[in-house]
Amino acid sequence: MSLSAGDYRRLLDLVAGALRCAGPEFPDVTLTGVLCQVLDAEAAWAADIDLRGTASRRWASTPRPIPMDPAGFHQFAIGHPLTRAHRRRGGSAPLRLSDVASPREIRRTRRELGMPHVLTIPLAVTPRHLCRVALMRSGPDFPARGLQMAGQIQPVLGAIYALRDRMGRDQPGAPRLLSPGDADTGIPVTSRELVVLGLMADGLIAAAIARQLGISPRTVSKHIQNIYRKLGTHDRTSAVLRGQAMGLLPVPCP
Repeated sequence: MSLSAGDYRRLLDLVAGALRCAGPEFPDVTLTGVLCQVLDAEAAWAADIDLRGTASRRWASTPRPIPMDPAGFHQFAIGHPLTRAHRRRGGSAPLRLSDVASPREIRRTRRELGMPHVLTIPLAVTPRHLCRVALMRSGPDFPARGLQMAGQIQPVLGAIYALRDRMGRDQPGAPRLLSPGDADTGIPVTSRELVVLGLMADGLIAAAIARQLGISPRTVSKHIQNIYRKLGTHDRTSAVLRGQAMGLLPVPCP
């Protein structure tokens, strides 16, 4: 399915809005509200799910908070089919509940949220935590077009989230946040892959990178595919932007 010119205009507007709200609480209620409009959702929230403890939380609920016992949110989130699917796949692709859950699990979600259909956009998936935006609707499920649009915007939202973490580390008294160099971030970019990423940022194509490093183009292509997988991206530009946002590459001076 191909997106229309109108779909891409909506995505560009969403990117502009996301960049304007890239603060400490990103994603904020402004972003979740825009995502609801673009993806035709009735409600949304942001959530950070603590995969090794019990400190899960949700915020940026729109248009209003969905009634749920705060003490029970962690248990609801940690055992949810979408959480299990994101952990199992370890990637950043958006998912619909209907793609990974049984009818019984969908009925449970309806009881808990009042809506049976959920689309999640992960911003970070590590062994320690899963940060994502969850969009919900009743009536028809999210269409394939909506899932495709979510996949197009995810690399940008993930990069802004990573940049927010770097900004947070620079604030006095801010708690230490995971960085790409930590062993347990789930993004173990090797030194050779980092060199390849840097040459990609310089504009070199695979054949030129191969000549520069004295390796075969096939090996370069394998490194590039590993980079895309580990950074949760699908193309050169997104990989370079994500690498810059995460501190793997220097950000060019304006």
